[in-house]
Amino acid sequence: MERKSFLRTFAVAAAAGPMLIEACKKDSTATAADATTSNSNTSTNGSTCLVAPTEEEGPFPYASGEINNPLNRTEVTGGQTGVPLSVSFVVVNTNNNCNVVAGARVDIWHCNKDGYYSGYGNQPGALGTKSYIGETWLRGYQLTDTSGVAKFTSIYPGWYSGRATHIHMEIFVNNVLKKTTQMAFPETISDAVHVSTLYASHGVNPTRNASDHVFGNSATDLANETIALTGSASEGYSGSFTIGLAL
Repeated sequence: MERKSFLRTFAVAAAAGPMLIEACKKDSTATAADATTSNSNTSTNGSTCLVAPTEEEGPFPYASGEINNPLNRTEVTGGQTGVPLSVSFVVVNTNNNCNVVAGARVDIWHCNKDGYYSGYGNQPGALGTKSYIGETWLRGYQLTDTSGVAKFTSIYPGWYSGRATHIHMEIFVNNVLKKTTQMAFPETISDAVHVSTLYASHGVNPTRNASDHVFGNSATDLANETIALTGSASEGYSGSFTIGLAL
């Protein structure tokens, strides 16, 4: 439960004989064709391009539902302080060679450095019970471009009791919800961020990815749900995250 009831080589060998040579030619042709398709059947999360795991929506989506969220924007920081984070979400169709999906709507929301969400009241947490009704920081949506990419600029999430560090996402195609999922973070990076200046008072998240009730139920899913990042706690982080849809 979130916040209890919320709070809860291909290797080519030199071959002797016409039949083997011809087979290699066919395999090489197929591999080259696969490599030219968007995403090359490999997710930027570092794993094979798979259908994204379906996860619970979790707490604090846009108050009237994500489909009614009017916050079409790339910059979602909204004045919140924290380590800069830039993520390019890549939406692909696993039923079409993992080719990219243009015009998909990607909605995201996550907590601030102290573990609170915008738009809701009476949230218990590290700073006591807080209310942020009417605020819209750290949430928004983008439509994927012709490369299947929706880019967001935000801050690295903090954490709240019972959950690993994460971002919530919902993906719509033609205004129909196709996936509700979540994104995890590498723990070594989260730990470095959470002891940096702006986060230090809250400290390291004690809930690890593998013990989180969302991410910990499958090692394969966790590998596909964890973003690969570059950067530093002093300069910020960036990465690309593939979301596979079976369309």
